[in-house]
Amino acid sequence: MRLLILSLFALTLSACAPAAVQKQRYFWPIGTAEPHIEYVGFFQSDRDIRQAGANAFSEAVLGRELPDFLFERPQEVASDGGRRVFVSDVAGNKVVVLDLEKHRIRELKDQEGNTKFFKFPSGLSVGDGGRLYAVDSADDVIYLFGADEVVIREIGRGHLTRPTGIAVDSKHDRLYVTDTGEHRLAVFDGEGTFLRYLGQRGTGDGEYNFPLDVEVDGDGNIFVLDALNARVQVLDPEGRFLRSFGERGTASGSFQIPKGIAVSPSGQVYVTDSMANHFVIFDREGNYLLSVGGRFDATQGDVAPGGLNQPGGIDVDENDTIWIADAYNRMIHQFQYLNEKYLSEHPILPGETYFPPGFMPEAPAGK
Repeated sequence: MRLLILSLFALTLSACAPAAVQKQRYFWPIGTAEPHIEYVGFFQSDRDIRQAGANAFSEAVLGRELPDFLFERPQEVASDGGRRVFVSDVAGNKVVVLDLEKHRIRELKDQEGNTKFFKFPSGLSVGDGGRLYAVDSADDVIYLFGADEVVIREIGRGHLTRPTGIAVDSKHDRLYVTDTGEHRLAVFDGEGTFLRYLGQRGTGDGEYNFPLDVEVDGDGNIFVLDALNARVQVLDPEGRFLRSFGERGTASGSFQIPKGIAVSPSGQVYVTDSMANHFVIFDREGNYLLSVGGRFDATQGDVAPGGLNQPGGIDVDENDTIWIADAYNRMIHQFQYLNEKYLSEHPILPGETYFPPGFMPEAPAGK
């Protein structure tokens, strides 16, 4: 009899329990049967780190209390693919480390163990063994940090004028820096010995007008974000011009104010367009594929998946995870390219595809 009563009590509780909430997932292209990009989450406050990125979407989309912002103005972002994400905060004059595995927040350190302060922290790139290269644009230097996040040495002093972006090519033992003030690339070896410059100011092939960022693909080809020429230039590993793509405008595949570039392991090229409040995706040949995002102000507590406010740096790690520094929303966004491995671990089930009402991303004009 006692077992029967307990069983009936359990059945009553289960009958009264609310139905399980359908998981809500956000994909691009919107409303198509073949999604390619998923919005995963955001990091805006220490609470988001403690929750390991499992932001309460229902709370965030509908609005939440004004967060204690983790960043003042995030500029660049880089992931080591192993659950550490580095963020340069130009208003905070430091580089913040998001340890998503240990749910902790740290800052890069000087050799005395104190927070390493920068004049204007900019480009970031992760090299072999978890070492980090961090650009100080106002001090015209690069700092190399060990896997312990402590500075090892300076690189490039006396060779750079307002450097911004940086890329490591471990395969060819090269380090590329956009020497923005001189409208060229500076090339170093992996240990920081200066080798040569590539390019000069101009509009021709291999010439630049305020290049802001640089990336290297798996073959060692160099992708330079030639910002004020509103294009991407591609060089071979020897620095010879191969091709360019992009143009200024609002049509698909065009740029208004491009800020950051990344090349993924799957072969896509990602470019953030700050003024358009989205990022643009190409294949490695420069063919336009997709634009993701739209303008949204998330500083009052509510968050829209894909909503950006002057995005800057972008990085794609070895897992095809996309990280974006959203400067004026004071947050980092995490997207995911839907490769086979990810889809096998996170299959899209019926009814999961969702897009919050009241927010539609800005669509570029058709050509």
